[in-house]
Amino acid sequence: MNGLLAGAGAAIGLLAALEFLGAIVRPATLGVLGAALGPASLAARRGREATRPQRAGIQALAGVSSLAFFFLAAGPLAGVFACVLALAVSSLVFRLRRSRWKRTMRRGAAAAARAIGDAAAVGLPGVAALERAAADGAVSDEVSTELADLAVRCRLGLDLGAGLVELRDRTDGPEWDALVAAMLVQRRVGGDLARIMRSLASGLEASARSLDEARSLSSQARLTARIVVGLPVTGLVICEVASPGTIAEMVSSPLSRTLVLGAVGLQVAAVVAVRRVARLGASGA
Repeated sequence: MNGLLAGAGAAIGLLAALEFLGAIVRPATLGVLGAALGPASLAARRGREATRPQRAGIQALAGVSSLAFFFLAAGPLAGVFACVLALAVSSLVFRLRRSRWKRTMRRGAAAAARAIGDAAAVGLPGVAALERAAADGAVSDEVSTELADLAVRCRLGLDLGAGLVELRDRTDGPEWDALVAAMLVQRRVGGDLARIMRSLASGLEASARSLDEARSLSSQARLTARIVVGLPVTGLVICEVASPGTIAEMVSSPLSRTLVLGAVGLQVAAVVAVRRVARLGASGA
């Protein structure tokens, strides 16, 4: 406990020292942290891939911070372990945040198609239709940001077709594939864009409802997977609280360690199998 308090005190002292320096030398501490963490925030808001130097900078910041804190709090071994874990977690955060942005964009494709169709119905051309759709309250904030940004870049000289293809590639989903393809085909051969977009929106909404139904049908399997993992962990925690040292005794001999590792492997295999069955059931629905 004393080591933990010492580590926390050292971390607070380091932050205070950085803030003091930031008050004297510009940019301030928050500005430096904002510049370092900017790529992760951009990946969440815009789905863009951070460059290798940006990714390395964020991982270095996470690793060094974890190493310093846990080294002072629990010793060198804990510091090294925390540093390695921080590097892995920071890399995972990049992928999770980009995946979250992509999911949000895919869910908003139907509303975007309907908003573009409504704009086209009142006679607005391509770029103006995107601007009108971006201001539509029915689209999500992420979709609104992307449509408005694309419209601005097209006003500055970007070809609308190239901008749509770039947006499609970043979203990386069948919903935006269909939306962009419909707009590109309409630009080349003509047609009623309002009718095309509204028909596409109806199809995307029907597809989303089918996916939601499939997920609800497979929810029991996903809950089972969580219970499979949670019961043994909960049991270990209860045993350790009731009789301290239980976990240490379980891994004290090579045979017990082998059994524990085997049990963990079976748990992981069970979770993967259940999730795969649930995924297959959802895709087949």
